Amino acid sequence: FTSTRDMSLDTIAQGRGRGGRGAPFGNSEQRKELRRPIGAPAVESLVGQVQNLDLKNPFNINANEFVPTKFAPRLSVSASEFVPGQYESAKEVSKGVGEEPGQHPSVTILYEAMYQLTLEPGRFDSIARKLTKDLNEVIQDYETLEALAEIILENGINEPNFRYTGARLCDYLSLHLTVIIEGATLRQIIMQKCNREFKQREGLLGNNAERLRGFILFLAELFQQLEIQVGAVVQRVAVLGDALPQLLSTLASQPEKENVKCIVQTLKCCGAVLEEEERNKPSNTGSTPTMDKSMEELVQLADTPDLEASLVEMLKSLVKLRRANWGHSPPSSVAGAGPGGVADQMPGLGTYQLDPTFYAPDGEALTMEEYSFLEEYGVNDEDGFSEPMAWSTGEEPGGMGDEAEAAYEEFLRLQS
Repeated sequence: FTSTRDMSLDTIAQGRGRGGRGAPFGNSEQRKELRRPIGAPAVESLVGQVQNLDLKNPFNINANEFVPTKFAPRLSVSASEFVPGQYESAKEVSKGVGEEPGQHPSVTILYEAMYQLTLEPGRFDSIARKLTKDLNEVIQDYETLEALAEIILENGINEPNFRYTGARLCDYLSLHLTVIIEGATLRQIIMQKCNREFKQREGLLGNNAERLRGFILFLAELFQQLEIQVGAVVQRVAVLGDALPQLLSTLASQPEKENVKCIVQTLKCCGAVLEEEERNKPSNTGSTPTMDKSMEELVQLADTPDLEASLVEMLKSLVKLRRANWGHSPPSSVAGAGPGGVADQMPGLGTYQLDPTFYAPDGEALTMEEYSFLEEYGVNDEDGFSEPMAWSTGEEPGGMGDEAEAAYEEFLRLQS
């Protein structure tokens, strides 16, 4: 006890905390200097560098050292990297068709309108109205009018997203563009160019089938959209409707995958309109021989050896679609509705189940006869099938009664 009291003050003051002020547990060994971290520069070296700094030269925050080279201020929000290809600006689009010095203003006006229609198809009326007004003011020669027709046709053939809008634009301009030069209108020039492509269909099939397919799809849209006025009657251009089946027959002569898909896509797009126009021709007396022949060709095409199963299914589905009147309500008078007519050859034509569907409490569908029977016996009312408990349990509160149940059983026996 006495020896503890006689301990030196230095020993007591050292303590045992972390970071120790002295050797722990009375160890009198002299403390060693801490090891410098690996890679850390010596203090003398840092001091020398600071002393050598020239503080008289002002610092510039825009110095090259602070601006990474790849983010140098040379970027532009209009750079092509930021604009998807199909939405190039109107100026870039106009350069794509051999822009020459002194290009006519009407070409630039048309490209700007096409660019706006691509981005904002919902503003078609206002854009087309302004386009028509501007073109009426600047078109003065036949070459300009022909160049505009060529631009619309080429974009309709080559740009899938422009086909529908391009066909609408053709119809609008044919009605509102009042320019007539050398006796020709824009619509007539477009029709002449379509005729040129039509006559080249055999050569295109062998040399540029993709262009032929694009032309057919654009023609299908044009046939549905373009209308002309004959006297007091507004009607579609019949020559386009006559050309489409011939073009499809040309594609069917080489039943490769893309050609078959184009045939199906075209008829899904305009098959109903084609058949309606053919049926309304006075010379056909309500029949559709051309469409019937096209369907026969598709049936034969589906039997082509080595044709992919998916393509066969597409063709058969298209034939079924036509038998179901292209998915539309049945016409008031079906062509060949008599014995041996078209309706007998295609049983699904014009036959639709338009009545509502009723369900029993167990979820089974009821025929109209069953529903009428239950209605007659007073079971199908608010106290019967519509009761919430009947829907949840499948049981009818109170039942039908012996007489009604016996009659219902007899009805089911006769139905089977």
